[in-house]
Amino acid sequence: MFFDFRAFFRCNYKAFFKAKGTNYRLTPKRLAVLFIWLLLYVPAQVFNRVFFLIDELIFPAYRKQKIESPLFIVGNPRSGTTFLHHLLELDKERYNSFLTWEMIFAPSISQRKLISAGVTLMKWIGAPVQRLVRRMNKGITMDEKAHPIRINGSEEDDHILMHAWSSATQWGFYPIPEELLPYFFFDRDLPLEKQDKIMRFYKNMVQRQLYAHGGRQTLLSKNPAFTPKLASLLRHFPDARFINLARNPLQALPSMVNYMSTGWELFADPIEAHPYTREIMDVMAHFYRYPLEFFEDKPATCFFIKYDDLVREPEEIVHAIYDWLGQDVQPEYQELLDQQFAKARAYRSEHLYDLKNMGLTEAQVQERFADVLEHYEFDLPDHGLPERNIWGGVNKFRKRWKDQRRKPFSRKQVFSAPTE
Repeated sequence: MFFDFRAFFRCNYKAFFKAKGTNYRLTPKRLAVLFIWLLLYVPAQVFNRVFFLIDELIFPAYRKQKIESPLFIVGNPRSGTTFLHHLLELDKERYNSFLTWEMIFAPSISQRKLISAGVTLMKWIGAPVQRLVRRMNKGITMDEKAHPIRINGSEEDDHILMHAWSSATQWGFYPIPEELLPYFFFDRDLPLEKQDKIMRFYKNMVQRQLYAHGGRQTLLSKNPAFTPKLASLLRHFPDARFINLARNPLQALPSMVNYMSTGWELFADPIEAHPYTREIMDVMAHFYRYPLEFFEDKPATCFFIKYDDLVREPEEIVHAIYDWLGQDVQPEYQELLDQQFAKARAYRSEHLYDLKNMGLTEAQVQERFADVLEHYEFDLPDHGLPERNIWGGVNKFRKRWKDQRRKPFSRKQVFSAPTE
């Protein structure tokens, strides 16, 4: 099983010995975070590898598990991907998604079987595990309204790549640009050989996931971090389908800057109030433009949705997706959807962020994302809802992301040594 040892040692060497004057400077708080993290992470990976081997002995049939027509929800962070994922995953007969506890505590089949058996046993003595899960659910969310995290709920399965030290999620723990930013430009900035090693690891994890749940469901994956992996995903999942969500960058960008700053404040002791704002803008620009170019000659592979349409008409959006997939909405699923639609229509984001406090101006954002704003017909400057237009394909995107990209770090800087 793949693990990027070189990247692991580079990140931690820089975190401990090259952090002076950076946003990951080694203060007492940061030292404590790193110590606790590594104390948990390293033994867990040894433990997981043992159980991966046990899987090979007890459940070798998982390697024959088919992954048919997986559905990936991609797009910019802060663009409604979690909301749409929640609506689609209600169709339990059809879809399966990774749960948080499965990714953190039980990436192997044998671990899941043991934990599930233990939970069943504990129910006979008063369900202490369930009470513990409820307490953990209350304490682990940084921002309840922005992205609620539940131990027993579904989550972005890019996190599973942390077991290979290859996840963009590590950017929150290790805000080292030259080490982690390439994962946000995956198809563009990582060597092809490394891309395929990471994707083979991910595919292996998906096979274990589906096999552990009976092997009959379709993978439903919600990952903004998979947006730069489109070519890699299609190489390894050639019948995959994609849903891409887009939100006005004047709303999505400051929300993302605030979200990342909150994480870095929790796990590090940054010098700046809003670190790496320019780099985040580069990432967001890439996430907007890359799907538009990539799917330009593959319109049947991706369904494009505007955030405002999803919030305004979630029922019609879901039915439009099922029509696009050539599937029927079953009565049982429709009943569950009906229970959610009233809440969805009443939802309005309460988050307002001041761009000036982040070192940006509205004019700068409009200039950087001018082609995106024009393409999606986002309203300016009052951010009002655009005329209703549910997208099912890609219009001509005249300005290509390759002509506009700005690389904050060169590949030579990041990959000066061979990678495993």
